[in-house]
Amino acid sequence: MGFEHVVVFGHPTFYPKFGFIPSIEKGIESPFPVPNEVFMVCELKNGSLKDIKGKVGYPPAFESVD
Repeated sequence: MGFEHVVVFGHPTFYPKFGFIPSIEKGIESPFPVPNEVFMVCELKNGSLKDIKGKVGYPPAFESVD
């Protein structure tokens, strides 16, 4: 499908088993106030996040999630 990286909000001891690291290590910020260790990224293509920095954007429907 051509995806080069994945972002997840998940358990900090489960996702690292599959190569996920805290997104902040790559300069990617969560749009939600969550601990850094639960918002993670995984590069499916090595170096795909090299020139990408900033805050992840979600569709408006996520704004009402508590």
